[in-house]
Amino acid sequence: MLTTLVALDTDLASSIALRYACQMANIVKMALQTIHVEDADAERHSPGTGWVRRTWEKALLTTGEEEIAQLIQAERSSCPRLPATKMVLGDRDEEILRELEREPYDLFIEGMLYTYSSTNFYKKIRSRLYRNASCPVILVKNLLDLSRIVLVLDSTVDPSSAVRTFLKIFKDAAIDLDLLYFRFQDDGGTTRQEDTNSDAVLSHAGKLLADGGQSPKSSRVIQGTPERLDELFKDYGLAVSSMHHVTHKKSPLGDLLYRIPSPLLLCAP
Repeated sequence: MLTTLVALDTDLASSIALRYACQMANIVKMALQTIHVEDADAERHSPGTGWVRRTWEKALLTTGEEEIAQLIQAERSSCPRLPATKMVLGDRDEEILRELEREPYDLFIEGMLYTYSSTNFYKKIRSRLYRNASCPVILVKNLLDLSRIVLVLDSTVDPSSAVRTFLKIFKDAAIDLDLLYFRFQDDGGTTRQEDTNSDAVLSHAGKLLADGGQSPKSSRVIQGTPERLDELFKDYGLAVSSMHHVTHKKSPLGDLLYRIPSPLLLCAP
């Protein structure tokens, strides 16, 4: 049984993330724990110190709890039974990171609405929370059917971590898996000269999957610029790749991942 932490705020992105997490819990053996963090210092008229502030913070948490309860109630029909939401006051990323360190979670899920703007995407992925998360992360951009998954590979990272993460979560699930090796090709049709090991990477990933009891349905190379390839992913309910591409320096695969409309499962390299 996997234990998954789902971060909730009172917005559409969180509603989509919760529904997606519930969909996953109906496919794999997964227990969901929700968490909501109220940032008191973000309020414009927060009082100073002492009893007045403590009373105000308590009221703030109560209001947040009521709003989160309404969000969860709207998804009750598709969700398994959920324990009480953990309500915390403080900095959102810091408190979620503390919770991930406090409990042995297997997965962290949160939502961020799909956009072609890379600024917010990279800001989130390169945050301290993502760089220090003790487990893989699913960033839910859209609510898509989780019947097809794609493992996205390239020449810069060993596929072992992504394959292990996929197998840990979906080993016994009835899901079609495809392997795609991304080869960056600029607008002039020039491919990076050092990118010559696509067959070896795909073969290695396929063997690891087969050893784990999951053979890919297809395995192929795609090449081009990220902005011309994102349409290939519209039918996938999840794209799996390495966190390396988005938490470090800008890379072609990182640019492809932020353009993919599918939810992203990101694991440590």
